[in-house]
Amino acid sequence: MIGSMAPGTKARIEANRGGQARTFEVQLAEMPAGAAEESLEETAQPEKTTVFSGVAVANITDDIRTALDLPRDVQGAVIADIDADSTAAKAGLREGDVVQEVNKQPVKSAKDLVAISKKLKPNDKILMRVYSQGRSGYVALEAK
Repeated sequence: MIGSMAPGTKARIEANRGGQARTFEVQLAEMPAGAAEESLEETAQPEKTTVFSGVAVANITDDIRTALDLPRDVQGAVIADIDADSTAAKAGLREGDVVQEVNKQPVKSAKDLVAISKKLKPNDKILMRVYSQGRSGYVALEAK
């Protein structure tokens, strides 16, 4: 699965948009250590987890832009893989969505999203602008 691949690795992702399955190539970016899937152990440090736990993001390449029918002006970090039990998935985010902004901070790449997520604290309220299914909208998250 994508979570076991090294940052910088190219991977093939399949997305379903408008009833059509499309395959595209992504280059994976590194998420901060605290954003990795939470440990099942009770000893996990809450301050090291983020709302982006269970979410893998990638930069938008030309292949991704074509596969997802993204307009040229859409920039951000595309969700390449998401754990169905994650806070982000429960808020409605899914593979192929593009995170464009977090708490009014623009996201131009996966690296930007990683940097912003490192600054978030547990219990922060988060407002994200996300491009999904041909339009931009807002998704609110709360760290648990």
